[in-house]
Amino acid sequence: MATRIPQEFIDEVTSKTNIVDVISKYVQLKKSGKNLFGLCPFHEERTPSFSVAEDKQIFHCFSCGRGGNVYKFIMEMENKTFPEAVIEVAQMGNISVPDQYEARNEQYQNSDSQTLLKMYSDAAKLYSHILMKTENGTPALKYLRNRDLEDDLIQTFGIGYAPNNNNLLLQFFKDRDISEEILRKSGLFAENQEGELFDRFRDRVMIPITDESGNIIAFSGRILDKEASTAKYLNSPETEIFNKGKTLFNLNNAKREIREKGNVILFEGFMDVISAYKAGVTNGVASMGTSLTDQQLYVLSRLTNKINVCYDGDDPGVEATYRALTQLTDERFNYGVISIPDKKDPDEYIRSEGPEKFQSLTNNGVQTPIAFILNYFKRNYNLNNEHDQLEFLNQSLQEIVKLQSPVEIDMYVGKVADEMHVSKDAINKELDSLRRQQEIQKPANNYKDVQQKTLEKTTSSVRQKYGRLEKSERFLLYWAINYPEIRINLKGNGFRFVHQNYQRIFDSLLSYVEQQDLNEEEINISDFMNLLTDDDKNLLAELEMMNMPEEYTDQEIDDYINNVKNSSLEDQLEEIQEQLKKAAMVGDNQLQLQLTQKLIDVRRILSN
Repeated sequence: MATRIPQEFIDEVTSKTNIVDVISKYVQLKKSGKNLFGLCPFHEERTPSFSVAEDKQIFHCFSCGRGGNVYKFIMEMENKTFPEAVIEVAQMGNISVPDQYEARNEQYQNSDSQTLLKMYSDAAKLYSHILMKTENGTPALKYLRNRDLEDDLIQTFGIGYAPNNNNLLLQFFKDRDISEEILRKSGLFAENQEGELFDRFRDRVMIPITDESGNIIAFSGRILDKEASTAKYLNSPETEIFNKGKTLFNLNNAKREIREKGNVILFEGFMDVISAYKAGVTNGVASMGTSLTDQQLYVLSRLTNKINVCYDGDDPGVEATYRALTQLTDERFNYGVISIPDKKDPDEYIRSEGPEKFQSLTNNGVQTPIAFILNYFKRNYNLNNEHDQLEFLNQSLQEIVKLQSPVEIDMYVGKVADEMHVSKDAINKELDSLRRQQEIQKPANNYKDVQQKTLEKTTSSVRQKYGRLEKSERFLLYWAINYPEIRINLKGNGFRFVHQNYQRIFDSLLSYVEQQDLNEEEINISDFMNLLTDDDKNLLAELEMMNMPEEYTDQEIDDYINNVKNSSLEDQLEEIQEQLKKAAMVGDNQLQLQLTQKLIDVRRILSN
């Protein structure tokens, strides 16, 4: 039975953790001023508005408003409770977690998503046990070992085996009282014509698919019998926890290496990713379909700006690579191609040439997209034939004209000139002519550019505008948090904020200071946040990220206090002015005189 995590352990984890190290596992951060910035992991954006303050150990997104400390980040990012987040952060920092603090969640939780996550985790454990520990799993284990997958790699990827049994998994969950509704929602089962459920995966090697946080959310089952008429791979259908357009296979394992190497390798299949991992190339992922979606590209853009495509070297693989390059047009990325020689797939190449050669290929054999495309075009033409030469030239120029770098343009013009045995000048004249044609045909506005500018405008202009009262409250609370004399003064005078969210944070601040005996010391913002609700954490992070001077003046503090105290009078002033307008509209002179006198009295009080 897990016990409650004591404050001493939380304090130890907090003191030994740098929020930048944790967030850098998920977001590509760059220094700008005293803080670090990156693309927000909680919403899509083109311009980085996600900020991390290392000195305060907090984060805040100026666009979507989320903010907090390292535990709040993990809770939001990985859908964890606070105790689970503390343990996760401790494990990231190699801090020993006593067994009694481990969050052992033996029972299924209430929400459908949590139940499905637990079901997939349990199913993976069952499939793994059958593969590694039972006679039923022997043929599948033999198949994997024939592909040079040793036990440690099998365990790293959680690979298992679903035996040829219609009801094994179904009975497993029925014994655990999982409802019929959840069983149907899970995607683990199909139904026959009578509406009866049966195991979706049978007689297949089971490869778990995880989300970015490492939670198992789906399976891909590979058939053992190559001669079978059924599909080679069977993937889970989409569910509440699995969206194939958002998911990248192996991203959880590859994140760190992607950041360190500065690029991600996009493979065609899951087994290619696993084989590459075995060969020491651990920055590989695979999509759930033939091309990357905008959502998958956004996830990758937080980690790197370089995508290298490494598909099979046979004719279908080359065709797939060409299609991928025509679809990968997102300007946030630079693209490359890793071509596998001798028409092999990555797994075949690794097994025949060895891991070192494959590592060398992925590090040193990256082609530019244009180099691959020109070679692709050349495959389709006989360059000894004049008609084919002109067709090849026309297609090649359509690609070269897209290049921006004069050096690249000159390089590839030279290559085409050498292929066709003509002068570079002649090809450059053709290129100039093509540019002029495209300028004439170019529409007044490029829709994609307009969309992008609109998005950037939206995400960069969401800073809220506050009236005089709320500005005063925000600044006053900021100074009260950072200077003990201000909070002592406010507390001693019985000061109250008008807006409840600011008052709530102030009350929590006084309670925190009293518990920690910190009246004369600086507040640890990250630690203080643990006492607040999620909304108040967001607000506190926003306040702490304000661009404020290092010192305050007594006059500005007095002005803020007076603005808050007089806010009720200002409300009265607005109400009287509104009543005066109505009295004038109906011609009630007596009421106008009365209201005018009230107006004068309230203004006199305010001026004093």
